[in-house]
Amino acid sequence: MDGIIVVNKPCGLTSHQVVQAVRRLFPGTRVGHSGTLDPVATGVLPVCLGRATRISEFIIEHPKTYRAAVTLGKITDTDDCEGKIIGISTVPRLERNRIEEILTGFQGTIEQLPPRYSAVKYRGKPLYKWARNGQEAPRKIRQAKIYWIKLLEFNPGGEPQLVIDVKCSKGTYIRTLALDIGQALGCGGHLQSLSRLAVGPYNLGDAFTPERIERLCQEKRFEELIRPMDSALSVMPAFYLKQDRVEALKNGQTVKLTDSEIKRQPEYDGLEKRQEEVKMGGKARIYGQDGSFKAIARLEENEPGVRLKTLKYLAP
Repeated sequence: MDGIIVVNKPCGLTSHQVVQAVRRLFPGTRVGHSGTLDPVATGVLPVCLGRATRISEFIIEHPKTYRAAVTLGKITDTDDCEGKIIGISTVPRLERNRIEEILTGFQGTIEQLPPRYSAVKYRGKPLYKWARNGQEAPRKIRQAKIYWIKLLEFNPGGEPQLVIDVKCSKGTYIRTLALDIGQALGCGGHLQSLSRLAVGPYNLGDAFTPERIERLCQEKRFEELIRPMDSALSVMPAFYLKQDRVEALKNGQTVKLTDSEIKRQPEYDGLEKRQEEVKMGGKARIYGQDGSFKAIARLEENEPGVRLKTLKYLAP
């Protein structure tokens, strides 16, 4: 069984527990997730089955969209609602326009200090293990990208005061973002709740609850449940090659693209043209002429022209 199940992770389960639950439904099949969600977080968690586990690294690279509720005026040691309150400040009088102005300042490339309770490692041990032992491990500032951030709700005098939607790059800590937004507003804050709305091409409308997944498996409705692995790679241009060229890629050889193959690539979501991605040396999906998915290849500029070099050969 190969493909991707888009899980709507409930609050209280770890990502690993979700994988274990899916693994029990598919005995003998390799299973793995692509992008951890904290236990208190909910939402989209792509789970890979079989050969699809080999593309999890590419799914992790996708931008992600979150809905976050932020409580202002209270700082916790974990930067979220599960932690101990370590600081309380008066929330100043805020106007919606001022909040939106502050949020705009977080768009683009930003710097973040990873939370003390995170999986970032110091001397081979996750930061959260140092923190649980009462030790303060050094943390290095990291860069993240915020594509956009929107204020959905502003509730002065209530909790949470802010509800925001954020589209961000891999490696963005929404807990840290909540803290930093609170600091920018002059009172600090923490993440009250978090839901992941989308991972790349997958959104909550594609996701199944664990109960629904189990029911579909019992009814053997696998086609309804499992998406093909190449559905996770739709951002990549696609090339349909004759069998001899597919075999060349399978054997580690490079394959030259014709000008007509490159120019045939259509425009795509958020990119001016896929042709520009070809010129930039991105990644591509490779198909046989019968439409069967074969591989992921790198687009390399060589004189003269552009060539494909196999990154992952995924056909049986």
